[in-house]
Amino acid sequence: MSIGRLWRTVRHLTPEQWRYRLICRGQRITMRLAPGRARARIRSAADTLPLPDPSRPAVKAAAQHVLQLQRASHGDHLDDIARGRFTLLNRTYDFGALDKVSWRGEFHEGNNPLRRMTLGYMGYAVPLLARGRAEDVTAIAALVATLEAQNAWSAPGVFRDVWNPYTASHRLINLIAGLALFRASGATPPAEAERALLDHARFCAAFVRANLERDLQYNHLLKDYVALALYAAACPGVPPALAVIEQGVPAMIAQNILPDGGHVERSPMYHALGLLDVRLLRATALYPAWQPMLDETDDRMTRALAVMTHPDGDIALFNDAWLGEAPRPAELGAERADGPTARLPETGYVRLGAARDAVVFDCGPIGPDDNPAHAHADFLSIEASVRGRRLIVDPGVPTYTAGALRDIARSAISHNGPQLDGIEPIEFWKSFRVGRRGVGVAITDARLNGLAPLWCAGRHTGYAEIGVEVRRYVGLWPGFALLIADVWRGPVRAPEASRFLVPGTWRQTRTGAPGFTLDDTTVTLDYLSGTPAPVDASRTWLRFGVEQPAHQVTVRPAPAPDGTRRSALLFRWADAAPSPSLAALREHLDRLAAA
Repeated sequence: MSIGRLWRTVRHLTPEQWRYRLICRGQRITMRLAPGRARARIRSAADTLPLPDPSRPAVKAAAQHVLQLQRASHGDHLDDIARGRFTLLNRTYDFGALDKVSWRGEFHEGNNPLRRMTLGYMGYAVPLLARGRAEDVTAIAALVATLEAQNAWSAPGVFRDVWNPYTASHRLINLIAGLALFRASGATPPAEAERALLDHARFCAAFVRANLERDLQYNHLLKDYVALALYAAACPGVPPALAVIEQGVPAMIAQNILPDGGHVERSPMYHALGLLDVRLLRATALYPAWQPMLDETDDRMTRALAVMTHPDGDIALFNDAWLGEAPRPAELGAERADGPTARLPETGYVRLGAARDAVVFDCGPIGPDDNPAHAHADFLSIEASVRGRRLIVDPGVPTYTAGALRDIARSAISHNGPQLDGIEPIEFWKSFRVGRRGVGVAITDARLNGLAPLWCAGRHTGYAEIGVEVRRYVGLWPGFALLIADVWRGPVRAPEASRFLVPGTWRQTRTGAPGFTLDDTTVTLDYLSGTPAPVDASRTWLRFGVEQPAHQVTVRPAPAPDGTRRSALLFRWADAAPSPSLAALREHLDRLAAA
């Protein structure tokens, strides 16, 4: 353990986070050392809550948003569940029967329990119960019984996965929503099985209320409050024990959602998940004072999500984000960004797009300084689509487990920004820790007008400690070409490069100009400044843990008379594509260096 690195990490924590880190950790230790007493305390608190009624109209309305989410994640695997076969984050586990499910398995996640947590969320119960089949209620009740039997609170790690408050919040939401959808189908549930599920949801509500994640805050604490709000909506009135949500929900909305509508953790995936949370809260209609705030937040978030969306209708993958975890933006109403250039100034994303060509540019912070857990070193990175197909992609997420693969996927060299070989602009450690970090800043200097019809630019401070700053200009000629030009300022500290990941679905051209081909589209690479390196084999994980081949395009910058180093790469996909003259490009890069 490096004391310096630890200090660079924890110095950003707020006093409230410090306080609750001690409180929450103490609670977990107490529950593990005295599990009988702890469970009795939670059971006593649960018994003061009314048993939830999933047939209430507000619950049924909220359940539709939960169903939309869980169909995206689990809709193709429903028949397998009754046989004890689960697909969790793109891996299938066949236990042979429901009563043989092992909740404490390793699940190919090593020191991170994400798949155990996903099993414990029970999101698959929602589309399953929505079918209105009595045997499905019985099956889920039997599954809950195995969860309770196998996960003693004295077990090491149980409060990191199955009985993590975040997991319990998901499970509460999914069980109540699933039963609401079952009731809405017109079917009559088996009384004993339904009672068991409702009682487990009640216990989860008491557990979450006693273990609110005030130490982590952000999307975790918001999820806790969303779960308690749904539970309260299933009661005749808000139980006094859950009244904390009246002030807690607005506070968490303000913390998680930026003025431009972006999610503070700068992950398009968590943004989509947060938007569904907002819609669920709207549907509960618990407090009249919430509604205008939630309506306006929904609108801001929907418009912001469109800025992070490719022409294929799915999200860009900056920071921790992958495909298939949330509904596609088009399904959430985020179909079209506002104009060919759309900016999220606080979030730090810019979208350029027209004619099925689009670029999403990251020129903002990595996340909130007091919890940048989902950050990647994607400063000034881009994702680009050509004629509706993704051409330049983020690496995605192979794992949440600490180790070499997690480090590689978060590193600058795996992303599409200007880099220094062997020097990271962010100090990552473990799965989610961040020590030293820089920040991206948009450049909107009007002197950069005139080269391309659509453009954006930015700089970042990730190398400030060694006296180096990098800047990038992105220009798009919709229907024709994309220019990416980079400038390094300061002393030469290490080999410098711009790298771009191209999915393996594109084939490298073997004759003529260098480039790539997919179906009827050929993209040619023109190296206008700098020296190209051989295209390397690489990999992406656009779906969690699913490795796919990719190409890595690398260009090394050339020195300029002013002491800067510069690279410029033009991607062309039309014969009539414009190409800036070298004199015009040089003048433009002079302006970028001075901006």
